[in-house]
Amino acid sequence: MAQLGSCGRQQQDCCVNDAVCFNIEIETGGEEQLVWTNNGAFTINGTIVIENDGIEEGPSASLVVNGVATGVVVAPGESEAVTLDNLNSISVAPEGGGEGLTSDVKVAFSINYRF
Repeated sequence: MAQLGSCGRQQQDCCVNDAVCFNIEIETGGEEQLVWTNNGAFTINGTIVIENDGIEEGPSASLVVNGVATGVVVAPGESEAVTLDNLNSISVAPEGGGEGLTSDVKVAFSINYRF
């Protein structure tokens, strides 16, 4: 079982772990949506999970990190996780989909940093 956030049984004095979850709606042809920005001076590493609860014809969710598409594209009805380092921002952009359709997308991530 994965350890997300501060859910473990051992205290970790070396670092900070936070788990965050957002529900967003993306629309075919819509704008990229910023989910999180690193406003601190720490190097952030983490695991990002995207779950696309849209209908089959709805837009896919494309993960954008630090302003660059990661190649992680999650189709409606699918989910995917990726672990990355040096996170400064996390966004989701719609990709494809039928005209006027939307997808409900859950973006969860666990971020880790040392101070």
